[in-house]
Amino acid sequence: MSIKDDPRLSLLVGGKSVGARLQMAIDAGSVTRHSDGALELTVPDEALPSRVIGSHFIMHYGEFRRPCFFLNRFLFKHAYGESAVPFNCRNCYKVNIRAENLRQLVAAKGITETTGYTAKSGMELDEPNQRIYGTYIYNLGLDRARAVYKEIRALVDRHEKLGPGVKMVIKRGCTNYEHKCGPSDRYTFDPGLNDVETYLRSLFRRKARPVAQKVSKSIQDGITLFKMVEAAYRLGDDTYKDFTGGKELFPSVVTYSPDGDASTRLDTGSDAATEK
Repeated sequence: MSIKDDPRLSLLVGGKSVGARLQMAIDAGSVTRHSDGALELTVPDEALPSRVIGSHFIMHYGEFRRPCFFLNRFLFKHAYGESAVPFNCRNCYKVNIRAENLRQLVAAKGITETTGYTAKSGMELDEPNQRIYGTYIYNLGLDRARAVYKEIRALVDRHEKLGPGVKMVIKRGCTNYEHKCGPSDRYTFDPGLNDVETYLRSLFRRKARPVAQKVSKSIQDGITLFKMVEAAYRLGDDTYKDFTGGKELFPSVVTYSPDGDASTRLDTGSDAATEK
Protein backbone atom coordinates (compact mmCIF):
# COMPACT_ATOMS: atom_id res chain seq x y z
CA MET A 1 0.00 0.00 0.00
CA SER A 2 1.33 3.42 -0.92
CA ILE A 3 1.55 5.94 1.86
CA LYS A 4 -1.01 8.19 0.21
CA ASP A 5 -3.57 5.37 0.54
CA ASP A 6 -2.89 4.70 4.22
CA PRO A 7 -6.25 5.31 5.97
CA ARG A 8 -4.44 6.49 9.11
CA LEU A 9 -3.08 9.40 7.08
CA SER A 10 -6.32 10.39 5.36
CA LEU A 11 -6.89 13.50 7.47
CA LEU A 12 -6.98 16.63 5.33
CA VAL A 13 -4.48 19.38 6.13
CA GLY A 14 -4.59 22.47 3.95
CA GLY A 15 -6.77 20.72 1.37
CA LYS A 16 -4.61 17.59 0.96
CA SER A 17 -4.40 14.42 3.01
CA VAL A 18 -1.33 13.87 5.15
CA GLY A 19 -0.60 10.71 3.14
CA ALA A 20 -0.75 12.62 -0.15
CA ARG A 21 1.62 15.28 1.20
CA LEU A 22 4.10 12.64 2.34
CA GLN A 23 3.88 10.92 -1.05
CA MET A 24 4.76 14.25 -2.67
CA ALA A 25 7.77 14.58 -0.36
CA ILE A 26 8.86 11.02 -1.18
CA ASP A 27 8.48 11.62 -4.92
CA ALA A 28 10.49 14.85 -4.59
CA GLY A 29 13.30 13.00 -2.82
CA SER A 30 12.94 14.93 0.43
CA VAL A 31 11.70 11.96 2.45
CA THR A 32 12.80 8.34 2.16
CA ARG A 33 10.38 5.48 2.80
CA HIS A 34 12.13 2.22 3.65
CA SER A 35 10.91 -1.29 2.90
CA ASP A 36 9.76 -1.70 6.51
CA GLY A 37 7.64 1.46 6.24
CA ALA A 38 10.01 3.64 8.22
CA LEU A 39 10.31 7.28 7.15
CA GLU A 40 13.31 9.58 7.38
CA LEU A 41 14.51 12.84 5.93
CA THR A 42 16.73 12.12 2.95
CA VAL A 43 19.08 15.00 3.77
CA PRO A 44 18.61 15.98 7.43
CA ASP A 45 19.79 19.32 8.77
CA GLU A 46 22.93 17.75 10.24
CA ALA A 47 24.13 16.86 6.74
CA LEU A 48 23.92 20.40 5.41
CA PRO A 49 27.35 22.02 4.82
CA SER A 50 26.85 24.63 7.57
CA ARG A 51 25.87 22.02 10.15
CA VAL A 52 28.29 19.13 9.61
CA ILE A 53 29.45 19.35 13.22
CA GLY A 54 27.43 21.17 15.84
CA SER A 55 25.00 23.93 15.00
CA HIS A 56 24.52 27.63 15.61
CA PHE A 57 23.08 26.83 19.06
CA ILE A 58 24.45 25.41 22.29
CA MET A 59 21.90 23.27 24.12
CA HIS A 60 21.33 22.93 27.84
CA TYR A 61 19.22 19.86 28.53
CA GLY A 62 16.80 19.99 31.44
CA GLU A 63 13.64 18.20 32.42
CA PHE A 64 11.83 18.89 29.14
CA ARG A 65 13.09 16.87 26.17
CA ARG A 66 11.84 18.59 23.04
CA PRO A 67 11.05 16.46 19.94
CA CYS A 68 11.41 19.50 17.68
CA PHE A 69 13.28 17.78 14.87
CA PHE A 70 10.38 15.41 14.27
CA LEU A 71 7.66 17.99 14.83
CA ASN A 72 9.12 20.89 12.84
CA ARG A 73 11.60 19.55 10.31
CA PHE A 74 9.64 16.45 9.34
CA LEU A 75 6.00 16.80 10.37
CA PHE A 76 5.35 20.51 9.77
CA LYS A 77 7.48 20.83 6.66
CA HIS A 78 6.59 17.63 4.85
CA ALA A 79 3.59 15.83 6.37
CA TYR A 80 1.60 19.06 6.81
CA GLY A 81 3.14 21.02 3.95
CA GLU A 82 3.67 24.02 6.27
CA SER A 83 -0.10 24.51 6.41
CA ALA A 84 -0.85 23.44 10.01
CA VAL A 85 1.00 23.71 13.31
CA PRO A 86 1.58 20.25 14.85
CA PHE A 87 -0.89 19.33 17.57
CA ASN A 88 1.95 18.44 19.92
CA CYS A 89 3.38 21.96 19.60
CA ARG A 90 0.23 23.61 20.89
CA ASN A 91 1.49 24.00 24.48
CA CYS A 92 5.08 24.97 23.67
CA TYR A 93 5.99 28.44 24.97
CA LYS A 94 9.50 29.85 25.04
CA VAL A 95 11.04 32.52 27.21
CA ASN A 96 13.33 34.42 24.86
CA ILE A 97 16.28 36.48 26.14
CA ARG A 98 17.15 38.85 23.30
CA ALA A 99 20.87 39.51 23.67
CA GLU A 100 22.43 42.33 21.66
CA ASN A 101 25.92 40.87 21.32
CA LEU A 102 28.00 37.75 21.92
CA ARG A 103 28.97 38.83 25.44
CA GLN A 104 25.33 39.08 26.48
CA LEU A 105 24.46 35.83 24.73
CA VAL A 106 27.08 33.84 26.62
CA ALA A 107 26.01 35.52 29.87
CA ALA A 108 22.40 34.48 29.20
CA LYS A 109 23.58 30.95 28.42
CA GLY A 110 25.35 30.89 31.76
CA ILE A 111 22.12 31.79 33.54
CA THR A 112 20.19 28.94 31.91
CA GLU A 113 22.91 26.49 32.89
CA THR A 114 22.23 27.21 36.57
CA THR A 115 18.62 26.07 36.14
CA GLY A 116 16.91 22.77 35.43
CA TYR A 117 15.26 24.13 32.30
CA THR A 118 15.86 23.02 28.74
CA ALA A 119 17.30 25.92 26.77
CA LYS A 120 19.35 26.82 23.73
CA SER A 121 21.60 29.81 23.10
CA GLY A 122 23.04 30.82 19.80
CA MET A 123 23.20 32.97 16.71
CA GLU A 124 20.13 32.93 14.51
CA LEU A 125 21.96 33.38 11.23
CA ASP A 126 19.89 30.67 9.51
CA GLU A 127 16.62 31.53 11.20
CA PRO A 128 13.82 33.58 9.58
CA ASN A 129 13.83 36.59 11.90
CA GLN A 130 15.59 39.93 12.29
CA ARG A 131 17.54 39.12 15.45
CA ILE A 132 21.05 37.73 15.59
CA TYR A 133 21.49 36.49 19.18
CA GLY A 134 18.94 34.55 21.20
CA THR A 135 18.49 32.33 24.23
CA TYR A 136 15.30 30.26 24.39
CA ILE A 137 13.96 28.45 27.45
CA TYR A 138 11.37 25.78 26.65
CA ASN A 139 8.15 25.40 28.64
CA LEU A 140 4.94 23.41 28.42
CA GLY A 141 2.07 25.83 28.98
CA LEU A 142 1.75 29.59 29.14
CA ASP A 143 1.35 29.68 32.92
CA ARG A 144 4.64 27.83 33.33
CA ALA A 145 6.34 30.18 30.85
CA ARG A 146 5.13 33.22 32.78
CA ALA A 147 6.51 31.84 36.04
CA VAL A 148 9.86 31.03 34.42
CA TYR A 149 9.95 34.49 32.80
CA LYS A 150 9.70 36.18 36.21
CA GLU A 151 12.43 33.96 37.66
CA ILE A 152 14.83 34.51 34.76
CA ARG A 153 14.00 38.22 34.50
CA ALA A 154 15.25 38.72 38.06
CA LEU A 155 18.50 36.87 37.27
CA VAL A 156 19.03 38.87 34.08
CA ASP A 157 18.39 42.17 35.85
CA ARG A 158 21.05 41.41 38.47
CA HIS A 159 23.70 40.14 36.03
CA GLU A 160 26.60 42.55 35.52
CA LYS A 161 26.78 41.82 31.78
CA LEU A 162 23.03 41.98 31.21
CA GLY A 163 20.70 44.10 33.34
CA PRO A 164 17.18 45.55 32.99
CA GLY A 165 17.92 46.90 29.52
CA VAL A 166 18.06 43.42 28.00
CA LYS A 167 14.69 42.60 26.46
CA MET A 168 12.84 39.38 27.23
CA VAL A 169 9.62 38.06 25.71
CA ILE A 170 7.41 34.97 25.78
CA LYS A 171 6.62 33.46 22.41
CA ARG A 172 4.62 30.44 21.30
CA GLY A 173 6.18 27.67 19.26
CA CYS A 174 8.62 28.24 16.43
CA THR A 175 8.88 31.41 14.38
CA ASN A 176 8.47 29.63 11.05
CA TYR A 177 5.02 28.46 12.20
CA GLU A 178 3.82 32.04 12.52
CA HIS A 179 5.35 32.97 9.18
CA LYS A 180 3.35 30.25 7.45
CA CYS A 181 0.23 29.90 9.62
CA GLY A 182 -0.33 33.38 11.02
CA PRO A 183 -0.36 34.81 14.56
CA SER A 184 0.11 32.18 17.25
CA ASP A 185 -2.80 33.46 19.35
CA ARG A 186 -5.14 32.44 16.53
CA TYR A 187 -3.93 28.87 16.03
CA THR A 188 -6.57 26.14 15.87
CA PHE A 189 -5.81 22.45 16.29
CA ASP A 190 -7.75 19.53 14.87
CA PRO A 191 -7.77 16.84 17.60
CA GLY A 192 -7.40 14.26 14.85
CA LEU A 193 -3.83 15.43 14.33
CA ASN A 194 -2.85 13.82 17.61
CA ASP A 195 -3.50 10.31 16.27
CA VAL A 196 -1.70 11.17 13.03
CA GLU A 197 1.35 12.38 14.95
CA THR A 198 1.42 9.36 17.23
CA TYR A 199 1.34 7.08 14.19
CA LEU A 200 4.00 8.98 12.27
CA ARG A 201 6.22 9.14 15.33
CA SER A 202 6.23 5.33 15.35
CA LEU A 203 7.39 5.34 11.71
CA PHE A 204 9.91 8.17 11.87
CA ARG A 205 13.59 7.31 11.87
CA ARG A 206 16.27 9.90 12.39
CA LYS A 207 19.36 9.32 10.29
CA ALA A 208 22.35 8.45 12.46
CA ARG A 209 25.35 10.72 12.27
CA PRO A 210 28.55 9.33 10.71
CA VAL A 211 31.04 8.08 13.28
CA ALA A 212 33.41 10.95 12.41
CA GLN A 213 30.78 13.42 13.59
CA LYS A 214 30.10 11.75 16.95
CA VAL A 215 32.04 13.96 19.32
CA SER A 216 31.39 14.81 22.94
CA LYS A 217 29.00 17.62 23.80
CA SER A 218 31.81 19.71 25.29
CA ILE A 219 33.79 19.52 22.04
CA GLN A 220 30.66 20.19 20.00
CA ASP A 221 29.84 23.23 22.14
CA GLY A 222 33.40 24.50 21.77
CA ILE A 223 33.15 24.23 17.99
CA THR A 224 29.84 26.08 18.05
CA LEU A 225 31.25 28.87 20.22
CA PHE A 226 34.20 29.23 17.84
CA LYS A 227 31.75 29.55 14.93
CA MET A 228 29.92 32.25 16.85
CA VAL A 229 33.16 34.11 17.56
CA GLU A 230 33.95 34.10 13.84
CA ALA A 231 30.45 35.30 12.97
CA ALA A 232 30.54 38.05 15.60
CA TYR A 233 33.86 39.26 14.17
CA ARG A 234 32.32 39.48 10.69
CA LEU A 235 29.32 41.35 12.07
CA GLY A 236 31.52 43.97 13.74
CA ASP A 237 30.65 42.79 17.25
CA ASP A 238 33.84 43.45 19.20
CA THR A 239 32.60 41.57 22.27
CA TYR A 240 33.97 38.46 20.56
CA LYS A 241 37.31 39.51 22.08
CA ASP A 242 35.98 38.34 25.47
CA PHE A 243 36.64 34.85 24.13
CA THR A 244 40.00 35.43 22.42
CA GLY A 245 41.86 36.87 25.39
CA GLY A 246 41.26 40.39 24.11
CA LYS A 247 43.06 39.67 20.84
CA GLU A 248 41.78 40.34 17.34
CA LEU A 249 40.66 37.22 15.57
CA PHE A 250 42.58 38.29 12.47
CA PRO A 251 45.21 41.01 12.05
CA SER A 252 43.96 44.29 10.68
CA VAL A 253 44.70 44.99 7.03
CA VAL A 254 47.03 47.67 5.69
CA THR A 255 45.53 50.25 3.34
CA TYR A 256 47.18 53.10 1.45
CA SER A 257 46.30 56.75 1.20
CA PRO A 258 45.32 57.90 -2.29
CA ASP A 259 46.97 61.29 -1.60
CA GLY A 260 50.35 60.41 -0.16
CA ASP A 261 52.94 57.76 0.61
CA ALA A 262 51.83 56.92 4.14
CA SER A 263 50.12 53.61 4.70
CA THR A 264 47.22 53.22 7.08
CA ARG A 265 46.45 50.19 9.23
CA LEU A 266 42.74 49.77 9.74
CA ASP A 267 41.40 49.28 13.25
CA THR A 268 39.08 46.29 12.78
CA GLY A 269 37.18 47.23 15.91
CA SER A 270 35.90 50.55 14.59
CA ASP A 271 35.69 52.70 11.51
CA ALA A 272 38.61 54.79 12.68
CA ALA A 273 42.00 54.44 11.01
CA THR A 274 45.38 55.20 12.54
CA GLU A 275 48.44 56.39 10.70
CA LYS A 276 51.33 53.99 10.68
